[in-house]
Amino acid sequence: MAIRKPKADSGQSIVEFALCALILFMLVFAIIDFSYLFYAKLTLQNAVRQGGRYAITGQAISGKSRYLSILTTVQNFSMGMATSSNTTVCGQILGCQCGGGPGETVTVKVTYPYKFITPFIARVFTNGTYTVTVSSSFKNEQFPPSSTY
Repeated sequence: MAIRKPKADSGQSIVEFALCALILFMLVFAIIDFSYLFYAKLTLQNAVRQGGRYAITGQAISGKSRYLSILTTVQNFSMGMATSSNTTVCGQILGCQCGGGPGETVTVKVTYPYKFITPFIARVFTNGTYTVTVSSSFKNEQFPPSSTY
């Protein structure tokens, strides 16, 4: 004699799959979102480091000041995340918006507001954004003081 399965639990597998799939997709999207955040931080850190390495040489792109040359270098390595409004270049003695003098310590800093793309993660952060701040300090080489600005 064959045992019959009751019809009451025929949709149980679909409901269980739907619940598990929802959690799985949320987890996958969270991993993707945090991976983009990590990518943004690493990219900006590399851009700041490259800008600082350029700053210490005392060089400038022809037709630009040292400050604008350093900003251009940072922007070129930042994949569009660093702009002149969220990047600062400050010398220890001469102050901000200059490349610093010979032997001076220069700090390059970028502040980037990362906006989360996954709605349930964005709710955890204020306005759905996380501020990524990266900076690096370098000591300038001894170069002619005439090329300070």
